[in-house]
Amino acid sequence: MDMKVCKRRKTTKVPPPAELLDELVTEILLRLPVKSLLRFKCVSKAWRATISDPFFVRSHLRQSASRCRQNPSLLVTPHTLEHVIDGEPWPSTFSSDISFYQWQPPSSEEEESEVRFVMHSDDFLEEFNSVCYFAHCDGLVVAPTNTNVYLFNPATRDAMRLPVNDRNKMYQYVACLPAGLGRDPRTGRHKVVRAFYRSRNPLTGVHDMGMEVFTVGVDSDSWREITPNPLYPVAEWITPVFAKGALFWIIEKRGLDPSPRGILRLSLDDESFSVTHLPDSLDPALDESFILDEVHGELFLTAFSSSELTWRKPLNIWTLVEQDTRWEHRYTLDVSGMAHPVALLPGGGAMIVRASHYISRYDLQTHEINTICELESLRYQHDGTPEEDAGSGQEIFYFNVIPYTESLVRI
Repeated sequence: MDMKVCKRRKTTKVPPPAELLDELVTEILLRLPVKSLLRFKCVSKAWRATISDPFFVRSHLRQSASRCRQNPSLLVTPHTLEHVIDGEPWPSTFSSDISFYQWQPPSSEEEESEVRFVMHSDDFLEEFNSVCYFAHCDGLVVAPTNTNVYLFNPATRDAMRLPVNDRNKMYQYVACLPAGLGRDPRTGRHKVVRAFYRSRNPLTGVHDMGMEVFTVGVDSDSWREITPNPLYPVAEWITPVFAKGALFWIIEKRGLDPSPRGILRLSLDDESFSVTHLPDSLDPALDESFILDEVHGELFLTAFSSSELTWRKPLNIWTLVEQDTRWEHRYTLDVSGMAHPVALLPGGGAMIVRASHYISRYDLQTHEINTICELESLRYQHDGTPEEDAGSGQEIFYFNVIPYTESLVRI
């Protein structure tokens, strides 16, 4: 009987379209850390073009922000003193070295807290001798000092010194001019805004203030003065908070009559000023005893529950809602002393808070608080190699601690 032999047909695999491969490569690159992306720029001209593209930079920032919501990240900068001068209201002997360390909560109670070295130390060779509180937005960091304002991207290790001008006329009264950082919601560009002093009324003590803006990537050699002037003077030393397209400043109320019950708002799209009223349920005696923070894009106002002189008073936290016109009471924390809300952990059942040199986890259901990090005893790593304690052997005066999202945003 004849047997029929079936021959297999040869098949040729059709390669996927080049566009599909490019999309897959882009999706993979979007999920990589900045350090890897900077190396991969050298792979090919196509990869360099992709990673440098503004659309990719914005998409990567969104991915990075989403990861930070699941696993919050803080940027820690220890500030050391060369020596201590007795009687100074604010030290004038700061080290001119600025270093950034990234910290994330331990994944378990047994895991030890440590920080990872993000950026090589920059020593500005005695360009300044006093430092104020930093501001962060989209991976960029502004560092105000008594002489200059510095702008950093710690992930890309880029840094620049912003231009100097002579608008401020009161250096003898102010060590560091308050400066903030935010993103213009209309153009997507980042703006550094700094207050300056023209004069001081000798009878009332009220300052005549102005504000100036530096647009990152547009202004190269000068600040631009904002007109008209701010409605009220702002508090010295206190860094404004960016949320919902605006910078919010605490008003300096000394000498003002009548005294406004609100905070100063600067919209970054049209650069207009307005006053956002304080929560109605805030004790009026605490109108000058609250703090502002940005948590996951929302503006938080934190104050004690009452002005009574008791050892332990709960903290109330409000969030600004309804187009910056209404406050909503969101949380009550049973803690001793003032604390900054830093981040909400996934699920919303717990919050990361910072008080002085301690970072803690606060359970919003049980009201239990557990310290998960002591900043003075942190261990850090440089390229995976364990080093000594941060600031070991030097006099640490304080720590700048800010929520951090790494990015490719250029300065």
